[in-house]
Amino acid sequence: MSSPQQSEPPRTVSHTGDPAPDRSPAADAEVFRIDPLTLAAVALLLFGASFPVAGAPTLFWWVLAIPAFAAYWVLRVRTTVDRRGLVARRPFTTTTVAWADVAGITFPRFGFGKAALTGGGTVPLPGVTVDDLPRLSAASGGAVPDPTPPTPEPETEPDAGRPAEQ
Repeated sequence: MSSPQQSEPPRTVSHTGDPAPDRSPAADAEVFRIDPLTLAAVALLLFGASFPVAGAPTLFWWVLAIPAFAAYWVLRVRTTVDRRGLVARRPFTTTTVAWADVAGITFPRFGFGKAALTGGGTVPLPGVTVDDLPRLSAASGGAVPDPTPPTPEPETEPDAGRPAEQ
């Protein structure tokens, strides 16, 4: 039978030293990804690529690399935003930028946004579109202002429950 008072283990042990710093994204980080429905298009691409491969496998085996890379791209690229800055993951590189280094965010007519840096140059932001600006603003802690106007609260009438008198 156990006693009603359970002892708690110590938070740190003297012989292990300080724990490693946390390098994971903050709990309030927002992740912007490519829409997972894009994998359906990759499946269609794989289906179409299977016909030449089935007809002449020694000649067209390399065609299967195209849908494989497309699936890798959809699953890999993303932008993680928190109060400290942003992390843009592309197929082969990862770029970390602090908010102090960002001069602004631009959005081309088509495609994803880009962060303009104070020192010149831009960083592509995979998965971030104009429609994501409210989420981006909230995740950045106000470093990116939200340009959408606030919605006014609907006014409620105190006599809404009573029938109108004639």
